[in-house]
Amino acid sequence: MTARLEFFFSFRSPYSYLAAPRAFALPDRFDIGLVFRGMIPMAMRGQSVPRAKGLHTLRDAKREAVRLGMPFGHLHDPIGDGALRCLLVAQHAVDIGREREFVLEAGRGIWAQAVDVSSDAGLRSICERAGISWLDALIALSDPALRARVDADTAALAELGHWGVPVFVFDRELFWGQDRIADVELRLREAGLERAN
Repeated sequence: MTARLEFFFSFRSPYSYLAAPRAFALPDRFDIGLVFRGMIPMAMRGQSVPRAKGLHTLRDAKREAVRLGMPFGHLHDPIGDGALRCLLVAQHAVDIGREREFVLEAGRGIWAQAVDVSSDAGLRSICERAGISWLDALIALSDPALRARVDADTAALAELGHWGVPVFVFDRELFWGQDRIADVELRLREAGLERAN
């Protein structure tokens, strides 16, 4: 039976964007199922983020993006409708096995290409690049079952006693931050889950 690694992610988090390519690559190297869990952003959950923290985060994320060789800086904040629309389409993408493609394309669009995912034109371009039918995406946007799953994923992180993202959970052990992926890999290796070359 394949082990389970949960990946808590927010489309408004630059650190989630930076973590996503490495997170989605983990099942290529380890015998795990990566479970995508999209979160409603902190600011949309009534948690305030001081302006100084936000500015520091952007500077730090830019530095990390350069180190990782990822594009960053030409951004469009998805707060509000943009984040929620991405979360709903991401749940549909999970159902059709395209979450990796959608999350990576949406992250790049938001954090490196200034795509306005709150608009139909912007979200449609992301969906099409991710191989998702725009008509199916439109249906997902008004699907109450998908919204219930978004709410459940958001609540699940709170139940773990946490609030920020990205967070990885393996065997009830929690790893917070894109800079903890090496620790996740070590834990998976210790559990004997590394795939043979």
